[in-house]
Amino acid sequence: MNQQFVMWSACVIVALTVACGRSQPPASAPATVPATAPAGDDWPAFRGGGAISRIASDLPAPPMKLRWTYVANEKARAAIEGAPVIAGDSVYVADADGIVHAIDLATGKSRWTYEAKDAAFETTPLIVGDKLFVGDLNGVMHAISTKDGSKLWTHDCESPIHSSANSAGDRIIYGAENADVICLGLDGKELWKSASGDRVNSAPAIANGLAYVSGCDGALRAFDIQTGKQKFAADLPALTGGSPCIVGDRAFIGTDTGYIVAMGADGKKKPLWEFDKVEDQQMVYSTPAAAEGIVVAGARDRNIYALDANTGQLKWTFATRGDVDSSPVISAGRVYVGSRDKKLYVLDLKTGRKLWEFSAQRGIAGAPAIARGLLVVADGGGAVYCLEGAK
Repeated sequence: MNQQFVMWSACVIVALTVACGRSQPPASAPATVPATAPAGDDWPAFRGGGAISRIASDLPAPPMKLRWTYVANEKARAAIEGAPVIAGDSVYVADADGIVHAIDLATGKSRWTYEAKDAAFETTPLIVGDKLFVGDLNGVMHAISTKDGSKLWTHDCESPIHSSANSAGDRIIYGAENADVICLGLDGKELWKSASGDRVNSAPAIANGLAYVSGCDGALRAFDIQTGKQKFAADLPALTGGSPCIVGDRAFIGTDTGYIVAMGADGKKKPLWEFDKVEDQQMVYSTPAAAEGIVVAGARDRNIYALDANTGQLKWTFATRGDVDSSPVISAGRVYVGSRDKKLYVLDLKTGRKLWEFSAQRGIAGAPAIARGLLVVADGGGAVYCLEGAK
């Protein structure tokens, strides 16, 4: 049993002692959901970084074909629970054996590896310029040169890091299991540290000059990026495992006990809408994605849900054979999302119709990365797959 599952099981036990039922308030003004990817074609952080709402650059329509497979430690099959990232001509991924892998994007060959001894990684790396940042379960943030894999510096927050780091210019922001939200400079200097209400295991979303954080305290909190001062805290129906996705004036978040919620990104205390039809109130660990007025998230009831971004009304569901912890990515009107049933699914955003699927060797928990006309995804057995258009 992996450490991430144990940790979240503990969160769930605590959460189930609290009643979470709420009525659905009226929907507010329509959400503005961007329809195109931003400039640039790297994927340098969890779900592209920034507001964690990025729509990927266009991929060719399926079917796809396998360009290459890379395996982290052929003998031990080290698990990969985080997601790969793509920057320049390389793919970067961190595994449960405490090894960061740099992989040639074109060929799938190893460029270098970096080992954090007696450590394990469950997070997604962050690339800023020629530096890679990744936190481990011992509480250490590692800064690594992307040129050769050499260690630049480490910072010990003395608490396990399940939170993938995000960046705001020259500031690196992440959470820790001791409830701290930490901001470091690119040189490793601690710029500020602020307390949330409980464990922070999700990646912060960066937008509007704020770092938006959700965690085991069942609240959406926003911290000023420059000072670390908390700007607001708004109650959620339950604790959260995934990150908030910020789109315009609202944040979309999945929670324990089967909720997908739209919150005001400006600190409004009550949800704009709540969807609570996940089967058996299973956790929504997946971070939602939004495009073309549709919000998509996976759940531990083995389903993928698509909701109207303005009202929260159900548009479609797609059933898989495993928990869907993978956070979806949207490209060219298609949804790309993994499942612990060992499949990567490609679905039509508007209808949920399956367009294609790819079979991995183990379950897929992390989000796919899409850049430069390629899709890269990792599985729980340490395999990294690069897919491209078949035509």
